[in-house]
Parts: sequence; C-alpha cells; structure tokens
Amino acid sequence: MQKRKRPSIFAERVYDVVRCVPRGRVVSYGGVAALLGQPRAARAVGGALGALDDGVRVPWWRVVNRNGEISHRSRLQRLLLQREDVRFDARGRIDWRRFGWMVS
Repeated sequence: MQKRKRPSIFAERVYDVVRCVPRGRVVSYGGVAALLGQPRAARAVGGALGALDDGVRVPWWRVVNRNGEISHRSRLQRLLLQREDVRFDARGRIDWRRFGWMVS
C-alpha cells in the first residue's frame, strides 16, 4: 500500500480559504492567492487544488479563472456549480457581481 504524501503548508492554507467560499459563490485562483498574502501565486493555488486527494473535503469547484470561466473539459465543475444555482452566460462565463465571493 502506497503512503499518501501530506499536503504542503501552502496547500493546507489554500484548502482553508476555499472551504470558506459559500455555496453559490465563486472565487478566482488569484483571489485565493491574494487572501493568502501571495497575490502572484495563482498557479500554485491551481496546483494545490489539482493535487487534492479524493478524501479531502474542499469545494474545489468554486474556484474559477479570473474571467469567470471554467475549463471546457470540466463538465463536473459546471454541474456542481449549477446545482448551487450559479449561472453561466451564453459565453460560459459567471457574473462576478452576482456570484463572486468578496471578502472585506
């Protein structure tokens, strides 16, 4: 049996932020990075979410790109967001004013 690698401290911090995103809201990779005090680490946020183990409970689908788009291949992400009443426009984008998660 292969031992699972423990997530990095950075990844754990990413997961903590993403767990705070409310149902029906989205945040960008860069937004998560900024909340962590590392505004240039958007790709690292994506890497941390991409490395999630199946058993880790993090609503990864609530993180989208800065244009409010998801990957064209991510039918599951779109379905999960739609179940939370997040809507996409004709171009496949999410309206930040309506669904974006802002932290003050």
